[in-house]
Amino acid sequence: MIRAVAIYMLTICGMLAASLVPAHAGRVVADLSQSNVSITSGFHGTELLLFGAVDGRETDDIIVVVSGPPTDVAQRRKAQVGGIWINVETNIWKDAPSLYQILATRPLADIANVDTLGQLQIGADKLKLQLQPEKPRPGTEKPDAGKFLQSFARNMASTGLWPAEVGSVKLTDGALFRADVQLPANVISGIYDVRILQFRDGVVFSESQTNIYIKKGGLSAMIYNFAHDYSLFYGLFAIAFAVAAGWLAAAAFRRG
Repeated sequence: MIRAVAIYMLTICGMLAASLVPAHAGRVVADLSQSNVSITSGFHGTELLLFGAVDGRETDDIIVVVSGPPTDVAQRRKAQVGGIWINVETNIWKDAPSLYQILATRPLADIANVDTLGQLQIGADKLKLQLQPEKPRPGTEKPDAGKFLQSFARNMASTGLWPAEVGSVKLTDGALFRADVQLPANVISGIYDVRILQFRDGVVFSESQTNIYIKKGGLSAMIYNFAHDYSLFYGLFAIAFAVAAGWLAAAAFRRG
């Protein structure tokens, strides 16, 4: 009931925003039900409502791209050596989106052609990422990012951070739209970009952007900040805590 009332109020706000947009502007206006998310010890993921208004037609389409803060991700290739499977190659994806999620009114292939999607980097296979060896050696060739991108996307999809399926965007009368943005439990802190693109006849007609701010909260945030701001004292505390725990365990066993 509460969610239904919230959606109703957000839709009314979207209608008011649409009334302020000139008919010839071709603008898309969007916002989130919650822009700030705290990661606490009990965080198991959350769902945010993206809503907005657009000066469009019933045949227009909306694509939403959610990208997490860039991070370096290692990808390892295994091979059988002497009957044992071991890591034989490790490459690093530089500045890969920690979260990559796409939502759309229709399948991407029905909205725009491959070249247009590639130029806009819409789709995991369209991202222009850099791949380099973990330990570069003189004379060795740089790994082909395109060759490993599909397997990397599958690995990220298995963690829930790069969903393979395109989510749904509901567009009503070419004016109001809404979509549910899923944030899994393993998201990292940082600023997440949310791009909203309006397509008409296969080309981008307008675009807007908003952000999601995710940060650690509660006791986990205090420990995280203390470990990074006072690393020496945190290390000493960890050693003292381990020694004390070992002494208490030994004392308990002696009494037993």
